[in-house]
Amino acid sequence: MNPKLFTWAALLTLTMTCMPVVEGEEASYLITDHAVCAPDGLALGGYDVVSYFVDGPQIGSAEYAHPYEGLSYHFASAAHLARFKATPERYLPKYRGWCSATLAMGRLACPDFTNYKIENGQLLLFERIGFANGLDMWNADPVTAGQNADSHYQRLLRAAKSSFLE
Repeated sequence: MNPKLFTWAALLTLTMTCMPVVEGEEASYLITDHAVCAPDGLALGGYDVVSYFVDGPQIGSAEYAHPYEGLSYHFASAAHLARFKATPERYLPKYRGWCSATLAMGRLACPDFTNYKIENGQLLLFERIGFANGLDMWNADPVTAGQNADSHYQRLLRAAKSSFLE
């Protein structure tokens, strides 16, 4: 398949399956609520957030659970839990865990927690639907994707903050 055609087909698939970014109160709820992608309150689908930086995603254990910002984080070991407790911000996913590629397109979607990349020391998570892979789209032009995702994210955070001040 032609690489450009594949990229556009993948982009179309992801765009059609994502929640649209909306203005006002609904946007503030979507961008700021960690639990949207964790309806059971379990962060990252139970994956150990430290493991992404050490040896790849591993399912954590309730034995090493730790609450943080309204979610329960599970860790594969006491050592990983200790690392997280010491510097949680170092390990938290960028963009509050939303799919980075779909955010770059102006949409919000929950990621596949095994589809990730560590970029500039930050955990990025990506959606994967059928043959469409957000990570592949991000890697096609990471500079532009990062600029777009940052811009959309900041705009949505401003909307969230202003709606809470009203």
